[in-house]
Amino acid sequence: MRKILRKLEKIRSGLTPKRLGIGALCILLLAVIIYSGSLIYHSGFFRVTRISSNVPIEPALKNYIFNKSLFKLDIKKIYAFLPRRHPEYKSIQVIKEFPSLLRINVTQRKPFAELYLKNFYILDREGVVVDVSGPSNPPQMVIIEMGQADISLAKGMRITDKRLELAFKLIEVIKTRKFLNKFSIKSINVAFPESTFFLANDTRIVIGNNDFERKLYILENLLNEKLAGSIDSIEYIDLRYKKGYVGYKK
Repeated sequence: MRKILRKLEKIRSGLTPKRLGIGALCILLLAVIIYSGSLIYHSGFFRVTRISSNVPIEPALKNYIFNKSLFKLDIKKIYAFLPRRHPEYKSIQVIKEFPSLLRINVTQRKPFAELYLKNFYILDREGVVVDVSGPSNPPQMVIIEMGQADISLAKGMRITDKRLELAFKLIEVIKTRKFLNKFSIKSINVAFPESTFFLANDTRIVIGNNDFERKLYILENLLNEKLAGSIDSIEYIDLRYKKGYVGYKK
């Protein structure tokens, strides 16, 4: 009991008017900070009045964002809304910039080729459907054919068929071969990978499923040395062997 009394006496002796005054001032300052923070949090000064975006913002999303306090705005809802409406977007970044700006940056997928499966589907390099062109829209880029399939694709869907990756690699190699620029590369058919072919003008170039660079080098030599740079009279060129075999139109 005596020890407790001694401790209480020490505490009372330490509470000098100066220390009590400093303590009261700290409490008052904390109360002012809390009150000021509450005023700022609920203030109209920090409400969203501007949206900066590199893609169009739909009215429903604008209505949710505008005039909302930046403190109260739940950007998780924006991250959920945009992919739901635009599954073809590759990535989304939402940034709050005080006092009144919300910045939305979207990375869009770049069209790479078109897949034909009764409808035309525009794909990016990762095999994600960027857009659906419909059954009769004129193609905008190289068409990939994988045979008839009774399926319907939607924006944002990713195609994992290995034949598609085969076609993509062939497109990339074709783009590096400048001598092919004078021909119209209309389509690539990978329905049967070992017999993969592409149409240059109306000539079928059978290239198989591997060693594309070497085979296109053989094609270039054929064009320069034997075909005088023209394939108008050629029905097909088969490059699957050590040398190219040419089939003429009848």
